[in-house]
Amino acid sequence: MFRSGDPSCCKGAAPASIPRARRRTGALAAGLLVAACSPASDWRELEVPGTTLAVRLPCKPDRQQRTVVVAGQPLAMSLQSCQAGDTTYGLATADVGDPARVDAVLTALAESARGAIGAPEPAVAAFAMPGVTPYRGDVRLRLAGRRPDGRAVEESLTLFARGTQVFQATALGEALPDSALAPFLEGLRFRGLSSAP
Repeated sequence: MFRSGDPSCCKGAAPASIPRARRRTGALAAGLLVAACSPASDWRELEVPGTTLAVRLPCKPDRQQRTVVVAGQPLAMSLQSCQAGDTTYGLATADVGDPARVDAVLTALAESARGAIGAPEPAVAAFAMPGVTPYRGDVRLRLAGRRPDGRAVEESLTLFARGTQVFQATALGEALPDSALAPFLEGLRFRGLSSAP
């Protein structure tokens, strides 16, 4: 006989003594439980090390550091990234050190991302949020291109700076529905700023 604590209920077989409606309800509840525990609904706010920026991600990020050449100069970049479903989320940061170089670095990061997927020249939208230092390179782009294996890919790219720290927030996937993108983009904020105007 079936008991509520019986682990056999979790093995995919419903005992014959359970009425059909109850099995359907159980299946629905199990489906909702799986959906509630899926990475797409597990958004959490994280602090970006070495900055006052917070980011919201749907998964636990891996962290990497590497030196790359950007705008003709070596730049030590930190990256936090993770994958939830088909979407990869990333936040790269670096301190350029010289305010005169910030725009060149932001522009080079945008061109590099565009070139990596062979995206055509996008429409550029200026980006601003509380705490961002205004530079011409503070932009939000929506790109469409192809992965190296030829599959179509979409990319949301937000570039901005605070002082000499540059930030690149990226979401990359076969498709980027609002449900996958909005929490990420709306979750970018600098900690410690007054919410008063």
